[in-house]
Amino acid sequence: MKNKMIGIAAVLLIALMLAGVTYAMWTETLIINGKVNMGELDAQFTDWFWNCTWDTGLPVPPVKQTFWVDVYTIEDPQYLYVDIGDIYPCIIIHIYVNITNTGTIPWIVQDVTVTNSTDFPGTVTFSPPLIGTQVEPDEYISANLEVHLTNDAEEDDFYWFFVEILVVQWNEYEPPI
Repeated sequence: MKNKMIGIAAVLLIALMLAGVTYAMWTETLIINGKVNMGELDAQFTDWFWNCTWDTGLPVPPVKQTFWVDVYTIEDPQYLYVDIGDIYPCIIIHIYVNITNTGTIPWIVQDVTVTNSTDFPGTVTFSPPLIGTQVEPDEYISANLEVHLTNDAEEDDFYWFFVEILVVQWNEYEPPI
């Protein structure tokens, strides 16, 4: 009986050793090393020019263009500055701008907000409607910033306006309701 127990113990020990060897021989580890480079969302004003018309739509002849218009950026092309001086009423200044996707991912115009001084005698509009427009990398959209002062503009006064264009990554766009 003692030999039988030793025999059973030996068989069990050998079976456990074979199971351990078999398990070790049949397992394998796979490793994945990943690297993710994020894209860049960037929009900039790249080109602009201006012209002017009377509020009737007819062009203002050069002899009547005694005012001046400066459109420029300072260091950061995400800010476009517009200075208009010595202007008089009933003229519409059209400032045509290109807004370029200088990033690496597409973006969509989420919102365009125009704010003027509370006593602004006229309108500042941005057209065409840009909200919902998707722009791919290295492409651009063109728009017209239209500044119109009516006859209510006071002589020797100062007025201001501010336009904010919000672009978001294409998958974060929320259509207006």
